[in-house]
Formats: sequence, C-alpha cells, structure tokens
Amino acid sequence: MKGLPRSTFDRVVEKHNADKYCKSFRHWDQLIAMLYVQLSGTTGLRPLQTAFNSHEAHLYHLGTTPIKRSTLADANEKRPDTVFSEIATSLMGQISGRLSQESKELMFLLDSTSVTLKGREFDRWTAHNSTRNTQGIKLHVLLESASQTPSWTRFSAANVNDVELAAQVPLQEGAIYVFDKGYCDYNWWHSIGSAGARFVTRFKYNAGLTVLEDRAIAVEDQDVVLHDQLVKFKRKTPGGKRVNKHFDRPLRRVTVVRPDKATPLILATNDLHASAKEIAQRYKERWAIELFFKW
Repeated sequence: MKGLPRSTFDRVVEKHNADKYCKSFRHWDQLIAMLYVQLSGTTGLRPLQTAFNSHEAHLYHLGTTPIKRSTLADANEKRPDTVFSEIATSLMGQISGRLSQESKELMFLLDSTSVTLKGREFDRWTAHNSTRNTQGIKLHVLLESASQTPSWTRFSAANVNDVELAAQVPLQEGAIYVFDKGYCDYNWWHSIGSAGARFVTRFKYNAGLTVLEDRAIAVEDQDVVLHDQLVKFKRKTPGGKRVNKHFDRPLRRVTVVRPDKATPLILATNDLHASAKEIAQRYKERWAIELFFKW
C-alpha cells in the first residue's frame, strides 16, 4: 500500500465526509477487503470472510480489522463510489504525469470490454440496456502503452457506442492514440489532430477516399508494407449527414500484410512523418490492451 498513503486516502474521505455514518466498517476497510478479493482471486463472500480473517496479524498492520460478509455486502451495495473514483483518478494522474516526463513518445491504447451482469440480482438494472451479445456494463479504458497502466477509465451501459465515450477521453499534445475501427468518427479524429496529438486506427472498408500521393516504400519494409498513400476524403458530408471536419486535412492510408489472413490491414493515421513500418508497429501494439482485459 506504499503507493497509496493512508493520509492521502483519509483526506479524500474527509473531503466528502464519507465515513460520517460508518460505525465500524470504514471506506479504508472496504478498500483493503476489495483489494484482497482482486489479488487473491477469492470468489464468494463466505470464503472471502474465512480467508481474509485468517490474516489477523497482517490486518492490524494494514490498519483494518476482520470483516463480516454481510457488512461488506451491504457497503458494496449501498455506498457511492465517490471516494474510490477520486482516488483512482488521482493515482492514474500521478502515473501519467511521471510518464510524460520520462517518455520520449507517449502512446495510449483505447478500447472497451463488456462485463456480464445477468441474473436475479442484476436484471432489474441491466436487462433494459442489453445488446444482442451481452447484458451488463461496459468498461472503457485508456491504457498507457509503455507501462501498461490505465490513465483513464469510464463505465457505461452495455449498449452505449464506444464513440460516445471517446469524446470524453483527455487528449494530450504530442501523444499518440491507437484504437480500432469501432471508434470511426471523423470529427473525433479531427479533435485529436486539433489537440496536437496523433492517432493510428483502421479505415472502414467503404471509406470514400481520394489518393493524393503514392509514397515510396523502403526496400527493407516491402515485406510488411504494401502501400503508403496520402489521401483525403471525397465528400464533406459522408452519407449526407453531418459535416466531416476532417474533410480538408490529409491522412495517410497504410496497407500492411497480415501473416495470418489473406486480406491486408488498412490503417489510417494523421502522422505524416513516421515510417509506414512504425505506423504498422503502433497498431500491432494495440493488442496489449486485449491482454490487459483478459488479466
């Protein structure tokens, strides 16, 4: 717990007067118990109570006491997440600030994953916004690539489109954002560029584009890169809908080989200077967030 001093945690609790009605089981006790659940992989309140309380000597040094499963269940159900949310945001901000100073190139990976919440206790608040594939909630994460550390997280209903949450992502000048084609929103791409940041993603197969220039590909990269082109959008209002703010800005379309598939990967980026192979490598690193979700 060295990364989270008790004094820091207590200041946040005091700020929100969060322990006002807590007779014995405080927010700190709840935090220690839930961290133990995560690290031990314990499932179920009864085995948790038994395992957690068997470490009574260590609990004293952590500033907590043995738990009762009914008390923990009640706290998890009724307490707002205000304190824990603020602490998590603070910790992620500290790491992000440190990385900004240490890293020559700051790269973030953006994606979401579904958390299934289905059954008697969940249906009353998750059934109405379920999708064909899942029922529950969706976790949206911005992961700093080098450290594999989340720098931003949000929860949403399962049926919320990823692009809606993308608009809330904090953008840093000079950073690179890598995401899949589920985040295909040309105006959001425009926002990334306007913030002085870069992105790497995929074009949709039906993107209307005009080729402005075919770029030369280094001989040593031709086994990976098929095409490196400067392109622009054909229409200012794709599909006759809202105006595409990225219409006047050129993009790169980098086509790369996929060893495991017959069809190539068609990447989109506003980075006009990095080599095509670098662009391909950045997108390849996006899979780290998939591994993060599995963990």
